[in-house]
Amino acid sequence: MGNVAAKEFKLAVIGDQMLSMGLGVSGIKHIYNAQTTDDVEAAVRDVIAKGDIGMVIMNERNMKMVKDRKLLAIMDTSISPLFIGIPSYNQQDLESDTLRRLIIRAIGIDIAKR
Repeated sequence: MGNVAAKEFKLAVIGDQMLSMGLGVSGIKHIYNAQTTDDVEAAVRDVIAKGDIGMVIMNERNMKMVKDRKLLAIMDTSISPLFIGIPSYNQQDLESDTLRRLIIRAIGIDIAKR
């Protein structure tokens, strides 16, 4: 095989102040502190437009704030960037199947039902 160079992708975070601050200390450069629907949607548009973002970590609360259907479709089907929702800090209704949903999305099979 020929010499194939791997493309380097970056990580982005879209979330509330707690998530942004917490992951910001890890060296992530693309951090969006989003509090409103407009903030979240603008941040999602920005990371999509950059083209070099491979993964976006978001609070599930922020993910639910997105109302734009086109953005929702991209977030749901895109693999680059891959949008990953994590429970918000102190979230009352923690979704215990977050990892399960990511696996289903990645491989297309619900391994818990096999």
